[in-house]
Amino acid sequence: MAEPAFTHIIFDLDGTILDTLEDLALACNHVCEARGWPTFPLDAYRFKVGNGMRKLVERIIPAEYYGDGAVYEQALAEFRTRYAAHKEDHTTPYPDIIAVLDALRAAGIELAVLTNKDHDAACPLVERYFGDRFALVQGATAAFPPKPAAPVTLHVIEALGADPATTLFVGDSDVDVETGHNAGLRVAGAVWGFRGAAQLEAAGADYLARTPRDLLAIAGV
Repeated sequence: MAEPAFTHIIFDLDGTILDTLEDLALACNHVCEARGWPTFPLDAYRFKVGNGMRKLVERIIPAEYYGDGAVYEQALAEFRTRYAAHKEDHTTPYPDIIAVLDALRAAGIELAVLTNKDHDAACPLVERYFGDRFALVQGATAAFPPKPAAPVTLHVIEALGADPATTLFVGDSDVDVETGHNAGLRVAGAVWGFRGAAQLEAAGADYLARTPRDLLAIAGV
């Protein structure tokens, strides 16, 4: 049997392995409703998420409050509190993703998660839905700038002992394509996620995976 094309695969979280959109949207709209701000439909959040919780909250604040640090920090705290209590209300792994992860691991490929979601929020979700399938989970912390900046990705690669030439990044957005490329990785775009094929193609994804099972062919499994 031929060796897999990759020794390591790093996955984005939201919109790639977990469908978290509704819980994120509801937490944001809760903040908006409590403050008398306009709310947004669920689909609008497909383009608000992806750059981390801090940027997500920034994107729901009305223009008249831009630059008001106190309003921003209060809204961020309210969002984090609400999301922490309700982050599993509607969240679920994408269909087939667990079976695909197991097939990749059975082929000897080591897996990791790299997300712009706060580290303290990401780790419990990954453990809850995926157990010990991932060798490493890295969320947003003060130690690194968020994706797509390269340092956090390079940190994950180093922690895994991985070779960028045989490491694949999988994500659903232009941010993820840029994340992988900034660290010298090839990128598979998760078409099933929040953004879709057109954005991933325009961003320059090296591969398009229309379903999770397409990752098996991309990885040579």
